[in-house]
Parts: sequence; C-alpha cells; structure tokens
Amino acid sequence: MIDQALPNVPDKLLDKWQEMINLLARLTHTPAVLITHVQIDQISVFLKSNNDTNPFASQGFQKRVSGHYCDRVVATQQPLLIKNAKREQHWQDSPALEKGMQFYLGLPLVWPNQTAFGTICIMDLDEDNQALDYLQLMEVFQSLINHDLKLLMNNQRQHRQQKLTEQQMKELDAQLAQQSNHLAETNTALRVLLRQREAEREIVEQETQQAIIDSLTPFIEQLETSLSNDQQRQMLCAMREQLIGEKQVNLLASINFSATEKKIIQQIKSGSSSKAIAELLFISKKTVDFHRQNIRKKLGLTSSHTSLNKYLIEN
Repeated sequence: MIDQALPNVPDKLLDKWQEMINLLARLTHTPAVLITHVQIDQISVFLKSNNDTNPFASQGFQKRVSGHYCDRVVATQQPLLIKNAKREQHWQDSPALEKGMQFYLGLPLVWPNQTAFGTICIMDLDEDNQALDYLQLMEVFQSLINHDLKLLMNNQRQHRQQKLTEQQMKELDAQLAQQSNHLAETNTALRVLLRQREAEREIVEQETQQAIIDSLTPFIEQLETSLSNDQQRQMLCAMREQLIGEKQVNLLASINFSATEKKIIQQIKSGSSSKAIAELLFISKKTVDFHRQNIRKKLGLTSSHTSLNKYLIEN
C-alpha cells in the first residue's frame, strides 16, 4: 500500500543522493551502497551505487521480510552494524536473502513526522572494507537526506495551504458577488417602492385638496348670494379664487413643461401677445406658436374653440 500523503522525491534530489552513495562506494571499497524506501509493509531498492560489482537492482516494492537487514533498521529506527552475519546467530540465514552480503552498516532515513522513509546502507561480501572509517561521512549524508525530506514535506504543506487559501478566496469572492447582487436588487426594489409611495402621496394630496374644494364651493356660492356688503363679497371672491387657483397651480405644476414653455405660459397669463413674447424671448413668432400648440396638447385643449389665453388667465 502506497502512502499518498507523502510527497514524491524530485529528480534533482535523486541525482544528488545518487552522487552521495556513489562516493561512499568508492571511498569504502564496497560493492553495494543503497538507499531503500519503505511504504507501510513494502520495501524497495530506491537507489543503488553504480559500481559494476553491485549485485542489487533497482526494483519495485516487495513485501518486507524480517530477515532483511534494512527491515530491522526501519522497524527500530536505529543504526545497525553487522560485521559478519554468519558469526551472529540471529543473522546466519540473512546472507542468502541479501545476495550473499555478510557485512552491513545501515542508518535510518525518516520524514519529519517520524514516518520511516527507508535506509542508507553499505553492504559487502565480507568485513574486509573501510566502511567504518567513513561512518561519520555516512552520518552527514544521512542528515542531509533527512533534511531534504523535511524540505519536501514543508513545500508540500505550503502548496496545500496555498491551494486551500485560493479555494477559500474563490468562495469568498463568490459570496461577495452574491451579496452585491442581492444588495443591488434590494436597492432597485426600494427605489421602485419609494417612487410608488411618492406617487400615492401626490394622489392622496390631490384627492384631499379636491375634496376640500368640492365641500367648500357650495357654501361659498351660497354665501355669495346672501351677502349684501360689497366688501364682504370681495373678500369671499378673493378666498374662492385663492382656493381654486391653488388647485390649478398644482395641476399646472404636475405637467412636464419645458423651461421655454413655462416662460411662455407666464407671458400669456400676463396678457402678452405671441409677437411680444417672441421679442421678449428673442425667438421667432413661429417658434412661439409652435410652443403654444405643445402647451395646448399637454393641457388637453383639443378643441379649437377653447382659448389658451383665456384658459391660462382664468386658471
């Protein structure tokens, strides 16, 4: 079973490790220097020194066997030195499993989370070699490889954290976009509601004002016929004109006249002729007539018998 949680070793590091074990093989005059790799209950020759006398071949993972030297190092996570396996009762059968190798010197390689990576080891057919003379150098190589494994795991952790952060940022952006859309929709709905309320308020005001006028007009007319004092009649007439005039002002204000049309309306109400209005506004009489037609349309004066001058003056 392969542990997918641990990172793969890149080729650049493999080349560096290969140089280490090749150097150890030359210095120690031994036929086999290996880096092994374990994954749960399996083990493989991960790298081997390139000398011609090395009987081991790089191969895929195989089931771990307790009689293998490297398996003991992996299991105990401790260095192992066997000078002559045939003279040690526990290891007498191991050379048959290890290509006849009787000498073994192995050090553990571990990931920073203390998971076993494998071993770095030196093996020979007999104990007549210089492996122990270079034990300190071998320990330096062990430390370098363990440090490389630590860097690999740190890089993997940072990469995963970066991916997680990017995913969280994408989710946050999506949430913000959704909230922004929701706010925009809410603002639009509020504007529509406010316009509707304003229109309803204007309608209520107009209806209320009209109701007041309708209710007061009969009494005012009745008073007009009953009053004999001219001064009182004039005051009552002024009150009526103000009341009805207020309604008409509101009516005219509710119509969307242009700035020029408003000026012309004021001049018409003051009794000015089209020619006089044209001279006052520095426009042609034809233009004044054109605006007068537009004003009639907006006021709903479709009949030619209705005088615009009279309508505006009276109202």
